[in-house]
Amino acid sequence: MSKQFTEVQEDDFMKFGGERPSYLAIEDALMTLGGHGVGGNNFKNEMVKLAGWTGGALTTYAQRATVAQAAFNRIREVLPKVTSPDELRALLKSLK
Repeated sequence: MSKQFTEVQEDDFMKFGGERPSYLAIEDALMTLGGHGVGGNNFKNEMVKLAGWTGGALTTYAQRATVAQAAFNRIREVLPKVTSPDELRALLKSLK
């Protein structure tokens, strides 16, 4: 994926209206890379966790904005360099 994403800020998770925060574009790109639908959503969740997200299914990004910001910015850095789900998985695992 060659698309560049704007750096994610903590307050992005608390915004309503206005310009769409980049973490949503990153989620969209992850779901596209993972195959859309349930598979794409599962892939997105797996990648966000690999990048450092520690929340569960009922935890919002706003509740742990610092952790979410760090995870999405890790993904933002490597996502443009990959062309497959396996490449992204391997890159995120190597960052730990």
